[in-house]
Amino acid sequence: MFRAISDITLDVKQGETYGVLGHNGCGKSTLIRMVATLLIPDKGEIRVFGKDVYKSRAAVKKLINRVSVEASFFKRLSARENLIYAARLYGMDVVDAEKKAKAILKQIGFPMKKYDEPVEKYSRGLQQKVAITRGFLTTPRLLLLDEPTTGLDPKSKKEVQMFIRSIRKKHDVTLVLSSHDMDEVDALCDRIAIMNSGRIVAEGTGEELKKLVQKNDKYEIVTSQLKDVYLALKDVEGVLDIKVADKKVVFESKKKILPKVVQKLNGLDFEQINTVKPTLEDVFLHLTGKSLSDQEE
Repeated sequence: MFRAISDITLDVKQGETYGVLGHNGCGKSTLIRMVATLLIPDKGEIRVFGKDVYKSRAAVKKLINRVSVEASFFKRLSARENLIYAARLYGMDVVDAEKKAKAILKQIGFPMKKYDEPVEKYSRGLQQKVAITRGFLTTPRLLLLDEPTTGLDPKSKKEVQMFIRSIRKKHDVTLVLSSHDMDEVDALCDRIAIMNSGRIVAEGTGEELKKLVQKNDKYEIVTSQLKDVYLALKDVEGVLDIKVADKKVVFESKKKILPKVVQKLNGLDFEQINTVKPTLEDVFLHLTGKSLSDQEE
């Protein structure tokens, strides 16, 4: 029997943005669908603001909304018609709903000249912007974002991320963001869970997770004199694990020794010394042995 997710326990605090990071196929979307009442867990329970998602499904649905990478629309209807239809399902006033929908669309860079065109004529990115607008339109207390910016160009991604931040400030909304985009998760989330093969293998703030892979300070020296810089560093007490690669000399240290290093390099040709910080990609690779670009088998 195949298990999509197993032995997961997590507690998302009200008002926080909680990230679920993992490669495609690791169980992120399954987890989101279970919280959204779309799938029923075989064991355990899921509660949204104290309400069981199985026993109180109707009540939970009133509290949540979901933006998925698999955005579903009435393709022959326009953005306006799709959004008004969604608003009426939640009992919203049509005039107020359209006013709010237009404001959101403009904020995330949707070209309003296409507002009344059939959705089937939209690009993948524009369809996703309509899906994002639909998710925020009902002002949910919990918004589930399942790969929300997939298909968007870099400019549109930034616009959506800025909008998500602004919504957090204006409303007491709790966000759960599922993604394999480590930069997006790192930028938006208060806490992050890393998933692998249906399990959560680590949880914490971005900084807490990065400390799992880098115990020492790490630096890189950009230089054309790789050998000379390498030999000079070997004579500096406290310098550890010196490596040479791609016109850079990389080293670690348990204590602050940059003044000693700069003094030792006096007379040598080097462009700059940079601090090297780990990324969530480094954390994921350390914990799972896989890159975020890998698919779950």
